[in-house]
Parts: sequence; C-alpha cells; structure tokens
Amino acid sequence: MNLKKALRTFLINNAFYLWVILLFSVVTFAFDKKLALFEFTIFSILIIFYIVNIFLRKRDVVNYLNTLTNTIDSAHKDSLFNFPLPVVILKSDGTIVWYNEFFASLVKLDIDKSDAFDKKISSVIPEFDFELLYKEGDTAVSYNFKLEEKYYHVFGNITKIENSNETCTVLYWDDRTDDELLKIKYNEEKFVSSVVVIDNYDDIIQDTPSNDRPMLIATVDEILGEVANSVNGILKKQEKDRYFFYFDNKTLEGFIENNFDFIKNIKDIKIGNKFPLTLSIGIGCDGENMSQNDIFSFVALDMALGRGGDQVVIKNNEKYEFFGGKSKEVEKRTRVKARIVSFALKELIEESENVIIMGHKNADVDVFGSALGLYRACVTLNKEVKLLMQTYNSSVKNLIELLDEEYSELIINGAYASEIITKKTLVIVVDTHTRSLLESPELLERTNRIVVIDHHRRAADFIDNAVLTYHEPYASSASELICEMLQYIDNNIEIKRVEADALYAGIYIDTKNFTFKTGVRTFEAASYLKKIGVDTGYIKKLFQEKLDTVTKKLRIIENAFYYNDNIVIATCEKNDENMHTIVAQAADELLNIKDVLCSFVVCQFDENVIISARSFGDINVQVILEKLEGGGHMTMAGTTLKDIKVSEVIEMLKDVLDDYLKNK
Repeated sequence: MNLKKALRTFLINNAFYLWVILLFSVVTFAFDKKLALFEFTIFSILIIFYIVNIFLRKRDVVNYLNTLTNTIDSAHKDSLFNFPLPVVILKSDGTIVWYNEFFASLVKLDIDKSDAFDKKISSVIPEFDFELLYKEGDTAVSYNFKLEEKYYHVFGNITKIENSNETCTVLYWDDRTDDELLKIKYNEEKFVSSVVVIDNYDDIIQDTPSNDRPMLIATVDEILGEVANSVNGILKKQEKDRYFFYFDNKTLEGFIENNFDFIKNIKDIKIGNKFPLTLSIGIGCDGENMSQNDIFSFVALDMALGRGGDQVVIKNNEKYEFFGGKSKEVEKRTRVKARIVSFALKELIEESENVIIMGHKNADVDVFGSALGLYRACVTLNKEVKLLMQTYNSSVKNLIELLDEEYSELIINGAYASEIITKKTLVIVVDTHTRSLLESPELLERTNRIVVIDHHRRAADFIDNAVLTYHEPYASSASELICEMLQYIDNNIEIKRVEADALYAGIYIDTKNFTFKTGVRTFEAASYLKKIGVDTGYIKKLFQEKLDTVTKKLRIIENAFYYNDNIVIATCEKNDENMHTIVAQAADELLNIKDVLCSFVVCQFDENVIISARSFGDINVQVILEKLEGGGHMTMAGTTLKDIKVSEVIEMLKDVLDDYLKNK
C-alpha cells in the first residue's frame, strides 16, 4: 500500500524523470566517473529547480486563496450593504450593531447620523417584542410583525460569535403588506349565514289587538330590512316568524362590536303588543363552504332557543359564542309538544329491551323525582328499568329511605349498567343535557337509543346524538316535565305516593318553594300530584336541616361582602360532606338580604374551587358563570375551577362581573 502511494505521489508531482536521471548517474559511475559527475550535477540543478518551483506554486496558491477569500468577504459585505430588503444586526440583548439604509427608511432614521447604533431595538420600535425571536435550540428566526400600516415577515438567523459566548442576530424585513391586505379582504368578504326567529310569535300576536297586528309585523319587517340594507346583506322572509339573513364577515364583526344593537330596536316596538318582541338568531361562519355555514346557523339557532331565546349564538368549526340572553324564558301555554313527546317516548320504551335512567353527578332531588316518575311509566309498560345513580346529596338520601322493597334493586352503579346495556337498551337522561356532567357518559357510546329530558338552558357540551330530546328552558324542573308526560304516556299509570312525593319534592326544591321559575304549568303539575295525595307539609318537614348545617350556612352568610350595590359575594372552605348543598343554600339565603339582586358563594374544595350563584333574574348568572367554565339557569348557576385558590377566583369573578355590568 505504501509503495502504491509513493508511486502515485511521484507521478502526480511529475518528479519521476529526476529519479531516472539519478539512476543513470549511478550506473554511469561504474564506467565513467567524469560523465557520472556531470549527470549528478544536472540532477542536482534539476532537483533544486523542482523544489523552488514547488515553493513558488504553493505561494501562488496561498495568494490566490487569500485573494478569493477577500473577494468573497467583499462580495458578502457588499451584498449585505446593498441588500434590497431592510436589514438590522442585533446583539443577544437586542442592541443594534448595524443596519442598512432600507431599515433606516423603514423606521425613519438618518443613517448618516447613526441614530440607532448601540440602542435597543425596543427603543427604536416600541411594539417589537425582541424576546419572541428566541426559542430554545432554534437558530432560525421567523416573526410576523405589523408596523403602522405595514405588515412584515421578519426572518433571519442567530449566529454565535467566534471566541465568545455572545450571539448576533441578522434580521431581514420582508414587506408582506399586499399579501396580508388580500387575506384581510378575503376574510372580510367571507360568506356568513344566519337564521332569525321571533320568539313566541303566536302568543304575542294572539295578545295583540287585531287592528294592530299588521302594523306590528310590518314594523318588524321594516327594521330588519333596514339592517340588511345598511350592510348590503340579503334578508328573505321564510315564514311568518322566520327570516334568512346573509351578509359578510366584516358585517359580523361590526354586529359583535355593537353587541347586536338592532335587537334592542325590536324590543322597543310597542304597537298594541303586551309582551316585548325578542329575537333568537343563529349565525354560522368559518365553515368549509356556504352549505356548512348554513348548517352551522341552524345548529346555533337550536342552541339559542334551548337557552331561552332572546339572544344571538355564533357557531363556527371550533366553538360557540353567546350574546344577549338576559330576558327570562317565556312559558309555553300549549301542551301539544308534551303530548307528542310522550307518545314518542312510549313507543321507544315499548321497542326497547330494557331502560336505564341516568342523571347528573351528585344527583339532586329533581333527578331522583323525575327518575321515579319514569320508573313508574316503564313498569306500567312492562319494561325492566334501572336508575344509574352513584353519587347524590343528603336530600336524595332522605327520599331513598322512604322506598320499600319494590325499589330495592332499582338503583345501580356504572359497572352494573355496563353489564346490562345492549344495542336495544334505551338510556333516558334526566335533569341535564351536558355530556360531561353525566354519571357515566360512556354509556352513550354503547347504544344509539338515547332520550334527553331537561329544563336547563342549553350549554355547548350538549348530547347531540339523542333520538328524542325534550328540552324546555321555561320549565321549573325535570319533575314538572315528567308530570306532564305521565298524563299522556298511558291512561293506566298509577303513581304511588312515594313517587308523587319525590316528583313534588323535585319541583319544590328547584323552585325554592314555588318562588323561582314558577309558571302556570308548574302549579298544574303540583295540582296533579296533590290529587294523588302529596302532603306538602310532610315534604317541607322532610327537608328540615340539622342545627350544625344551619350554623355552617349562617357562617358563610356572615362572611359575605357587597360588590356593587346589589351583588353580594361570600367565601368559605369545605368543612362538611354535604358542602355542595350548604353552599347552594347559602347562596339562596343571601337573596333574602334587602336590595340584593344576585349572590355568589365561592368555596375552596381541596385543590378546587366551586361557585354557586343565584339571582332574581335581573342579572343572568348563567351568562356570568359560563365565562368561568360553568352554566345553569338565568337565576341559578354554578361552576368548578380546578387547581386554583379562592382569592384568585374572586378576582376572576370580579372581572367577569365588571364586563357583564358594562355591557348589560
């Protein structure tokens, strides 16, 4: 291997002929010493010439490389100085080292005076966040930035300086204003679909004198038409109480900014109508196409109506947004829907193999009462029925103690429910429509036969795969809805006294002794149960509290403080197994204070915090607590916040209250 390497070296360097001359001079020495000396002299001259030549060639190569390096450096420097984009070089602390004339023009500097050298870039461009450039382990920079009316893509590299721990950042500013303005224009002109419905149209028209009805309807049409014309939108009246309204995304942003103020103009109409006109609007946007936006608008409308109407709901690919919803729900006078739903439920029960009734976690009396009512209906129709109820409050415990042997196997847990559920099992969800609040939400994946019966205002996490939904936000309780349905499901239903007591208790507790959300149909349901034999005095005694529970509740009330003139907030820590109930009752009691319209009780539960809120309806506590990941009714709502302290929650609650009161 060494011989081959040597030969290759000789051949490459063109020195092989010298060694041939040396060999000849050695051979000649044996025959003619003078001639050999001459040949050796020639060899010596040639070898000296060869060595000198190699030295000169190496020097020329070095000079060439130096010249080439200088040329490259010069070209690099020249390209940096004359780069067609604004360029700035920064130290690791954001100090400006150098910038070209385009950058000087960009930020209105005099480059000859070196105005920005050795200054922080934040002092030259206050809006520029230098810290956002640096990401751990990343040497490339990419940053979108708006300066005055221009949009820039700032990009470059972070380079480490030799023999130093310092770095420098070279930033190039690419003007993307035309592209960004095109994007903005595209977003502003995107199609938005909406459906507008007049709430309780038939009831309002019925109560309006016949002479005033045409003018009332014409005024509504005129106001909505003027809104459409002012934004170059398209308004089409589909039915007597329903409109299709199409406009662009820029118009939607304007509506949001003005908080949909045209809705107030509709409310202010007074042309013989006894009740104010309110609108429910479902808006669909940011869909993949016009068709999907149209679908979104109807989904949003269902959400608006499910939350009591008088509000706007915006639906896009990711979330819902809510506006308004500060009016109380209007009770429906007709029972037509209750009758239709009852017949449909009867058919589903008869076609099912068995029935599982399920409510929300930490079940209350309304869950238990409505479940017992449905139990009697299922038994009358000769179907096996179970109640999945793993956690419940002390009030439910009082009712369970009244049950006899017939109900000994009624209540089951989630594990047993998973064993008996089949594709033909009917799952009836009562007193909630929110999937995440269910005792065992995974059961909904095991069957497609699902019924939802609820009275809470609709939340975003609703059960959307039910075959039958009876959702009436005007109702006082799920027990009220079940009482109406029992009168239509089967004429042979004979409700037992304990079941009637539980149903009445559900209404009694949810209405706070018939003071909240109590309508004509609420009293009709109570009257129906009274005929069965409910003892109202006995129900009141059933929910009498222990002295220590009352004391704990009073301590919470004692701890309350005013926020604003008519809002009170109280704080506490968990010190009882039934703390959820105590907190809710304390919130109720705070409303007994003169001039108080709304109350909040904030309680520390280990690492979490719960809030229970109550109001008379002037302040919508559902809308307020939805901002804190909660929900409920206009007059009664709650939420749970994880891994947080009471003091932090109080500040968050105050911010939400300020925002609500500002936009009320």
